[in-house]
Amino acid sequence: MSFILITGNATLDIVNVVDHYPHEDEEMRALQQWTETGGNAANMAQVLAAHLHRCDFVGVIADDADGQRIATRLAEKSVGLDHVRHLPGLSPVSYVTLNQKNGSRTIVHHRELAELSAEDFCGIPVERYDWLHFEGRNVAELSKMLAYARENIFDQPISLEIEKVRDGLEDLIEQVDLVMFPRAYAQAQGFVDAESFLRDRQEKHGKVWMTCTWGAAGAWAIDQLGVVFHAPALPVNVVDTLGAGDVFNACLVHALATGQLLEEALRHAVKMAGRKVSQQGLGGFLLP
Repeated sequence: MSFILITGNATLDIVNVVDHYPHEDEEMRALQQWTETGGNAANMAQVLAAHLHRCDFVGVIADDADGQRIATRLAEKSVGLDHVRHLPGLSPVSYVTLNQKNGSRTIVHHRELAELSAEDFCGIPVERYDWLHFEGRNVAELSKMLAYARENIFDQPISLEIEKVRDGLEDLIEQVDLVMFPRAYAQAQGFVDAESFLRDRQEKHGKVWMTCTWGAAGAWAIDQLGVVFHAPALPVNVVDTLGAGDVFNACLVHALATGQLLEEALRHAVKMAGRKVSQQGLGGFLLP
């Protein structure tokens, strides 16, 4: 298996399951509540570790009690933490409302902790890794991290998740080999379908592999020759969509890192994301 470096965010998720999405000023009782480690990069690292890849997480973890819980959880799931930056402060928290009726998740995120800096990243011996993945955040520092990575690796793939609209983030696409977009990002750019979005982005940014998930319609990918692939989602009973995008991204990296072609990897990632939304939590995707 591969040795993978995952750079990004780790949070504490507080999940409340409710029987309907609350109306403004409504008081209601949660049917269930649990707390777990979240964050796109941390979730990806845990899923990849469960696929028996060696996986190191790079990010900032607070030195409070919640930060200790996050670090302990990641270590228990066989995620390496040697390059984590521990800082004083409060852990980022995502308050998640999970609607039992349709599986939707609404997230209110609070963060005061400093972001990972390029100085923290640029001492890492990135040449040791077979694959490098970055969560698209803190753009100015991320640009320096990607430049450092490119200077110090030979031909290892670099992937980038672009989930939210951030100034200058798309300018970094030229420095990576694979970009992962969600439907919400494409729609925020005015697109109503994944294929036209991917063709437009490739025209703007060059012959980079790109994927775009589209909920119940599945996902699309475009290769360096401009060939577009579609993997339809299988019909499932939607229970919990929290983390489905992270499962998709992790399983895409897993499939590509183990030699599958882009079209095959896309199908595998869509299948695993569908399995995720049909169950509550990430059980079955993580090590016991």
